Amino acid sequence: MLHYNIGEGVSAFSTNISDEIDFPVILPAHQAHTAFVRRVPQEIDDSTGIDALITNEHGLRIGVKTADCVPILLYDAGHQAIAAIHSGWKGTVQNIISATITRMKEEFSTNPADICAVIGPCIHVDAFEVGDEVYEKFAAMEELKSSGVPAKRMKPMSMSEQESNLKWHIDLPAVCRIELLLSGVNEDNIEVRPECTWTLHDQFFSARRLGKQFDRQRIINTIKLQ
Repeated sequence: MLHYNIGEGVSAFSTNISDEIDFPVILPAHQAHTAFVRRVPQEIDDSTGIDALITNEHGLRIGVKTADCVPILLYDAGHQAIAAIHSGWKGTVQNIISATITRMKEEFSTNPADICAVIGPCIHVDAFEVGDEVYEKFAAMEELKSSGVPAKRMKPMSMSEQESNLKWHIDLPAVCRIELLLSGVNEDNIEVRPECTWTLHDQFFSARRLGKQFDRQRIINTIKLQ
């Protein structure tokens, strides 16, 4: 397991391929790449199609499943509240991070400046190849219009394509970091893990790397107030 030092009184980690899931954890019934947030256990029956969970219940472990998408774990030490976010590119474009922090403000009076955040193992820029239509969705984001999309043009990863046909590669963790900063989280309170799921596919699940061989297993990214 990849454990995170996110603060005293909280347990947070991501599993890898060799880990057995032998602990209770509340997960969304189905993740649908949305910007919908639910508080648990109060809204546990309405977690289908949800990509972020929040709680202030001690002893209740919450989490999200990923296999290239960006997992983000939040801890508000001041009000003893936590969040687990699944931010695929669609959820990132919809700014699920802002939606989650806004909900934490409403439910727990969270001050974003008090939040500690971890961006866990996910696909990194060199491996996250997208078409022009996806790049344009990021370019249209208000959050990125002033700073630009953290992306670069690279030779296509597919050997069947001509090397002159450059492809966009977007830095998803960097976009999520920008969204955290714009939501009021302090730069010093954000940890971006270096592990790329594509590169470390023998350690972490990567849907893109495995392709048709991918059997729907996921990294479990969890956080719990002790």
